[in-house]
Amino acid sequence: MPASSTRSLLAGLAANLGIAATKLIVAALTHSTVMVAEGIHSLVDTGNSGLMMFGRRNSRRGPDAEHPFGYGMELYFWSFVVATIVFGGGGGLSIYQGFTALVRPRAITALWPSYLTIAASAVFEGASLVIAMREFRIYRRERKYPGSMFAAIRETKNPAMFLTVLEDSAALIGLAIAAVGITLRWWTGIAAFDGIASILIGVVQMAEALVLAIECRGLITGEPARPIVVDALKHAIARHAGDLSIQRVRTLQLGPESILVFLDIDLSLSDLSALRTPAAVHDRVARLRSAVREAIPAITELMIAPAQPMAPPARRP
Repeated sequence: MPASSTRSLLAGLAANLGIAATKLIVAALTHSTVMVAEGIHSLVDTGNSGLMMFGRRNSRRGPDAEHPFGYGMELYFWSFVVATIVFGGGGGLSIYQGFTALVRPRAITALWPSYLTIAASAVFEGASLVIAMREFRIYRRERKYPGSMFAAIRETKNPAMFLTVLEDSAALIGLAIAAVGITLRWWTGIAAFDGIASILIGVVQMAEALVLAIECRGLITGEPARPIVVDALKHAIARHAGDLSIQRVRTLQLGPESILVFLDIDLSLSDLSALRTPAAVHDRVARLRSAVREAIPAITELMIAPAQPMAPPARRP
């Protein structure tokens, strides 16, 4: 079964929605600031999964008059929006709650509801992470990503495939911090531990947001295709270009599964005399275009043009 970002996003959305409601209810009952921070974390993650699903669906629309190359980059836009929400809405609010708790600490009324919520949240977040990791491993295997998981995140052109992995990993780290903060406050009686834990959870969310934002920035501003794709493209060109001399190969990632390719033909080096007629040149270019698209289906747009204008014909005396 091919990898699906939808399964990862749905698993994350379902888990976070139930967890967010439970955390906020427990926070209201126990007056625990760190549980408020955790509730905000899960609530933000719920909205983010929905935004990514929205962006993923819109990015699959085909070209039209307003967007002649399609809507693939819309997923990158919504991914950057998600990073902004996580940074400000999740991390910023959690840090604010933490500082508020340091200034005006409140007594925790009970400990066991928080522990129970943290344990249940860890189970759901862990299950969601297992699904997300499985889908990402399949995706890595399909796309032949070498190296570690972090290296694959840096190289992938589909943020929807790794968003849930980032979210759930950050959520489990946040739950561990929450458990330690609540325990230290209960044992020592020092209320500051509750606020410090909330601040640390906010820092974790900001780190998650920065990773996502850095990846999306490159994709929005225009990244080339992966090196393995460019190598396959050059191999196909070498096999099928024939008498056409390709001077330069440029690629632009238009979306997770959409690549724009520019091929510049050096007319001064191409043996156009062997092709004899303009029709023969056109046929060779058409065959090259077909071979490249067959070798790499993700290439949705292929532009082939002279690298320099042809010299005007000499006038007869």
